[in-house]
Amino acid sequence: MNKFIKWVIAVAGFGLGVAAAEPVKVAVGYPPAADWLPAMVAKDTGIFDKNGLDVSLSKIVIVSNIPAAIMSGSLNIGATTPTALIDTSMSGLDLVAVAGATRFTKDAAFFSVVAREGADIKTAKDLEGKKVGVPGIRSVADVLFRKWLIDKGADVSKVAIVEAPFPQMKDLLKAGTIDAVPVLEPFRTAIVSDKTGYRVAEYIAEVNEDILGPVWAGSRKWLDANPSVAPAFRKSLVEALEFIRANPDQAREIEKKYLGYSTQLKVPYSLEVDPAELKIYAEIFKEVGFADKVADTSGLVYP
Repeated sequence: MNKFIKWVIAVAGFGLGVAAAEPVKVAVGYPPAADWLPAMVAKDTGIFDKNGLDVSLSKIVIVSNIPAAIMSGSLNIGATTPTALIDTSMSGLDLVAVAGATRFTKDAAFFSVVAREGADIKTAKDLEGKKVGVPGIRSVADVLFRKWLIDKGADVSKVAIVEAPFPQMKDLLKAGTIDAVPVLEPFRTAIVSDKTGYRVAEYIAEVNEDILGPVWAGSRKWLDANPSVAPAFRKSLVEALEFIRANPDQAREIEKKYLGYSTQLKVPYSLEVDPAELKIYAEIFKEVGFADKVADTSGLVYP
């Protein structure tokens, strides 16, 4: 908490000069999840404008498409994951974290492995011979799912892992096209509430009880060319979190406006990104077979 307070003070010290400058146009992409509510609030309440950012928000259903959109220039800042940062770094692309979004914690377990009714899946080993739909191959959901399988003694090579976007998971389970999914809220509740499926495990919490979740990222080249953006973006997120805490009902209405729903769960927002936590993902990335060495994560956080 002390680190967070110091970080808030640092970005708050960015000053009033930003607001007086010509607004910088920033195209921001986000997937349909509550993790990104601070950006929606900053847009809807004029916080971005106040801090000198002319932000346009675009909803991108498949989060794995966002890094490519950033590198192509169609987005300037976008929602992504630690695994995507590592992947792009290994490919020679200079995608860097601008700010954190949320954490995965035991007390607010947003992600679960959910199996379709009748699949008779109770453990990780039961998934051998089954088809599992993940929201993106090599995504955080996928990488930590594979790590969970390994930790629980299951043979990952015997699990058929395919891509299944969150909004389609319920229909795919109901049709029997897939047998299980690693899924987050509110899609988890939608699947479980009408007994399309049932929870098997809070798998991310079983891998790590408190670990960095998704992050905001951008191209280092673009951020360097627009030096006011990163500090103004961070400052805006800090102010948006303050607004959310002070005005929870209004924040939920903004969430509903952008996402079509509002979550009633306590979201573990966290704006810090520690390179040491990115290294944890790099080690897991290697363990699950997505890399032949542990990637260097020391330069993946934008200063």
